[in-house]
Amino acid sequence: MENENHDSKIDVRIVVQGLDIAQMVSKAVSNVQLERDYNIIVSSIIPTTELSIVKKVSKGADIILIGSYGRDETYNVLYNELKTDFNNIGLFDYNNIIIEDESVDFDLAQKEILNSIIKSTLSYSLNLINIHTLENKLMKVTHNYNNLLDDYNQVIKENEVFSRENKELLEDIDNIKSEFSAFKLRYEDIYSRDILEIFNLDELWQDTFRQDLTNGEQVVIATNKFKPDNIIVGQGFIAAQSKQDAVDWLKIIRTALIFIEDNEEELKQDLDEIRPQKPPEVRDDYEIPNNFENFWD
Repeated sequence: MENENHDSKIDVRIVVQGLDIAQMVSKAVSNVQLERDYNIIVSSIIPTTELSIVKKVSKGADIILIGSYGRDETYNVLYNELKTDFNNIGLFDYNNIIIEDESVDFDLAQKEILNSIIKSTLSYSLNLINIHTLENKLMKVTHNYNNLLDDYNQVIKENEVFSRENKELLEDIDNIKSEFSAFKLRYEDIYSRDILEIFNLDELWQDTFRQDLTNGEQVVIATNKFKPDNIIVGQGFIAAQSKQDAVDWLKIIRTALIFIEDNEEELKQDLDEIRPQKPPEVRDDYEIPNNFENFWD
């Protein structure tokens, strides 16, 4: 029978033993309106059970009917070789078309072929429904897989970015640790050092004595001459370990200044009394220097 391509119809191929049975099957099929009534076509009748030929000719069929005496060895061999997930294998049982004299009854053959095709078609349809269901599930699973794969690839990209940023952060941390170690080593004795606080000299004098500082240079000179521990004065500022230390020093300086101003004449007189008599050769206008008086010069 001529092979045709019928995409929308169920394609049936029948494997039989010998040309005589093939002719009978062909005639029986012609008398049945399979295509009109059931949307079924018998595209091939294969008159041999030779495996290589059968496999080649039956490839792509929806339904394959194997003519045999029940499910014998021939049927089992062909079934195992031809069955796929996308076809259905049916039995065209010779036992049902042989009458008492062991001849083939044509009416029985026609009926058996029709019954075998219908039965296999129903099985094929059910199997096809299952296949379509599985295909739909597979499509959904594939869609979900692709979405998950996209998410996974995105996560991989983000992870690469995070890894790179983490590496940079670790490098920054190492640098900070190194700088901190160097800083710690440099200033590890900071608590044993004498740290001086700096104060504005004019403001501290005003806050302490409620008067303006008019002789700042004398404060600087006195501090430089006596060199008190942890006291530095200059450039309009005074540095000390604490504000109280700075105030105490300014009080000393102020006391000295007041003493000198108030007793300047008496100091000169006392100094004159304890001066030695002038030798005759010394001029009358010669005076012994007043070192205390000239302390600020």
